[in-house]
Amino acid sequence: MDKQRKEEIITEYKQQKSTGGVYSIYNKGTGKRFIKGDANLEAVKNRFMFSQKINSPFTVVMKADWAQYGPDSFVLEILEEIKMENEESPRAFRDRLKKLEEQWKEKYPAELRY
Repeated sequence: MDKQRKEEIITEYKQQKSTGGVYSIYNKGTGKRFIKGDANLEAVKNRFMFSQKINSPFTVVMKADWAQYGPDSFVLEILEEIKMENEESPRAFRDRLKKLEEQWKEKYPAELRY
């Protein structure tokens, strides 16, 4: 691959609109949820599937329940997707995701969240 084509591919990649959003990892055994916003939901899906495949908790706050109930007791749910706006900076996008995450957390009682 020549240098110019490589630079074109990198530029195209950087110009892709990121699909972020808020997701939940739901524990069917306890009814508890881990709710988080992320700028790249596709990466979250991949990390979650990998965690299940190698039987390693997705996040440390789930470690005890993951060990007790097993990886198949956890389900990834996309609660809301948003796209990065044309003129929006990555920082502004992350700030918007954080606010959206807080709105989703308010919908569930604290005792049912990780």
